[in-house]
Amino acid sequence: MNMQMIGSLFSLFSGESDVQLHMPLLMTAIHEVTAKLRSDGDTGEVRLCYLAAAIANLRYTQMYGAREKALATYAGTIARQSDGEQQLRFARQLVRSYQALCCDLLRDEAFVFVGV
Repeated sequence: MNMQMIGSLFSLFSGESDVQLHMPLLMTAIHEVTAKLRSDGDTGEVRLCYLAAAIANLRYTQMYGAREKALATYAGTIARQSDGEQQLRFARQLVRSYQALCCDLLRDEAFVFVGV
């Protein structure tokens, strides 16, 4: 996977300009995507870069959303930024969308009972 492209996409999704600061998130997301990859999947596929960046954005949103809840505001009653739950919902939906886009490259981990 193209690390530069993943970093650019992560910056686009999260709005974070310092990608180097969040390199552990990117590396973890790449490892997660690689672990889900089928044996015949191509690691050079561009769609996987989008998925890895979306996963890194989800982790970023989870981390900073939890931190924002702990911060106090001047009035003490309103959030410092926009609704963190809404940002988290969007990040999860972004991951689901890119997982659907990459479904032919990823292993299907669903288990279904056909009969008893």
